[in-house]
Amino acid sequence: MNKDARNANWIFFLFFLAFAAGLAGTRPMRAEEKKPDLAAEKKKEAEEAAKQAADRLAGNEGGFQRHFSGTFILNDSSQQDNPDVVGIFVTDAKDQVPQQGYQVRVAKGAKEKEILETLKRYNGKKVEVQGRLRVDNKYLVVSGVIERAAPPKEPERRAGGGI
Repeated sequence: MNKDARNANWIFFLFFLAFAAGLAGTRPMRAEEKKPDLAAEKKKEAEEAAKQAADRLAGNEGGFQRHFSGTFILNDSSQQDNPDVVGIFVTDAKDQVPQQGYQVRVAKGAKEKEILETLKRYNGKKVEVQGRLRVDNKYLVVSGVIERAAPPKEPERRAGGGI
């Protein structure tokens, strides 16, 4: 075997080792690692709600809700780790924080089913929602969907006269 062939074999061998070492460091996550700590998130959300209630009692009324514009994507219910999450919302360039993704939950209350049905209609489409961020800006709790009506059609104006 000549010297060039041995060098090529060594280069191939070293490349293979580097590739194998890279694969060894990136293993897929196990099922128990993928599960979020729902109890800790619920506790943190309760703390945020208590702080917000204290702010309201102190006379601070604004700043809890804001408008978000972007695209809503409905979740497949069979692949959810958190049953409260109904989808994903990705903000667009018009939003305060563009290209940011949030997990969407619907605010509990009288209009919960109405909001969920409206969000389902906007699956994969651009929509504006009103809501608040929870748990370190991970969740967007939607309390309303802003539906913009199409502008009214103006009659076509034609020049007067005739034959």
